[in-house]
Amino acid sequence: MASPAPQLSDQACTAQRAKVFKALADPCRVRIVEMLARRGDMCGIELADALGVSGALLSHHGKVLEGAGIITKRKDGPHAYCVLNRALLAKAFKDLLD
Repeated sequence: MASPAPQLSDQACTAQRAKVFKALADPCRVRIVEMLARRGDMCGIELADALGVSGALLSHHGKVLEGAGIITKRKDGPHAYCVLNRALLAKAFKDLLD
């Protein structure tokens, strides 16, 4: 029987929420999250085009969002897709408001 997943301490949960909110402190990153929330997984090229930003700028913002756990990257052939971590965002906002 598998042991239950370890629970984060209150301090660790607070630190994780702060990391999420810090990553969302940039308007371009908020737009990326909004677009992924509406459209679902998107490859970097189509996401950069839809946002009107360069691939280099999208890569920079993607690394910040990925570092905070807000997105993950999924490879499919030659393309890398950005995948929104809805559970993390929902938990961060829920824990803040509860």
